Amino acid sequence: MSGLKYAEIAKQVNPKIIVVIGGPHATVMYQDVANEKNIDIVVRGEGEYTMLELADCLIQNKGSLAEIKGITYSENGVIKINPERPFIENPDELPFPARGLFPLPFYYSPGTVLISRGGCPYACHFCAVNNIWKGHRRFRKPEKVLAEIIYILEHQQAQEISFSDDTFTLDREYVIKLCGLLKNTKDLPQLRWMCSTRVDLVDKKLLEEMHDSGCYGIQFGIEAGSQKILDSIGKKITLEQVKYAVSTALNAGIEVTCSFMFPNPEDTEETIREQKQLMKELIDMKVTLVLLAFTTPFPGTYYYEHADELGIKILADNWSEYDGKHLVITTKNLSEEKLRSLLKELINDVGMQHELGNSNF
Repeated sequence: MSGLKYAEIAKQVNPKIIVVIGGPHATVMYQDVANEKNIDIVVRGEGEYTMLELADCLIQNKGSLAEIKGITYSENGVIKINPERPFIENPDELPFPARGLFPLPFYYSPGTVLISRGGCPYACHFCAVNNIWKGHRRFRKPEKVLAEIIYILEHQQAQEISFSDDTFTLDREYVIKLCGLLKNTKDLPQLRWMCSTRVDLVDKKLLEEMHDSGCYGIQFGIEAGSQKILDSIGKKITLEQVKYAVSTALNAGIEVTCSFMFPNPEDTEETIREQKQLMKELIDMKVTLVLLAFTTPFPGTYYYEHADELGIKILADNWSEYDGKHLVITTKNLSEEKLRSLLKELINDVGMQHELGNSNF
């Protein structure tokens, strides 16, 4: 269910409820979101201090909305766009998330932890992260991450840790230091954890260190099975790096998940069949899981901003279909009918147990 539906429900319960919304979509499309009838305030970018000031303003009657940086709201039918809020330079100044306020047993990964926040030095065409964070990356102290992990395992309903950073191994030396802390802390004798990263940011020693400190699973974002397509989407990896990273992680004793996208803007029947072949090779290598998501031109991505130039045609007529589980684009080389046919071929030949929602492919 979308955030707008939750907002609608909240207003039905009590029209006086102040609905505040944030996140990537709201940050990029803040004016459109602020115009939604059930949304009162849009928080752009990082929300911790913004929400604190909003609470003081709305509950304690301290100050005014006009003084709060990083928000967009409607006032008498006029959209007000307040100045940007500076990034939080030191994420260690923030307290741990108030997990006790949430029904953690309902969460797939109740023990989720971030080691850093912010942008990425890469510029993949399907990703909006740098549109939001401007490439600004800030790491927490490893000791602070360790303290949060110990707290979660002691006080929360979580049996393992899932690091939710998009690129966990972006700073190799940082990960080595963190692994050392995880291995040498007697409070974590049997810690199990998992993460996601790029295939060009791992090596044998690093993966062995990760495994020795409790890493049992890793997800690699591969996205395509053709070098031509990898180059065209700005991924900046090679097929050789894919196979090396996967085999090295498996040899280190780590379960591997490989994620792919379908279709990419430059795809042809030939390149999709190359992707099918790579997926079959990875399954033969005994990877744990191969995932397939529909390519989605999220606002703030290169795909969204250059759709006409790339020959992308948007099929979706509402944002609820932008979930990776619906075919929402056609490409300059492949019609909707052809894409659905190729998708069936890919899934059947690879032998995937797909989870593509109500795609009706």
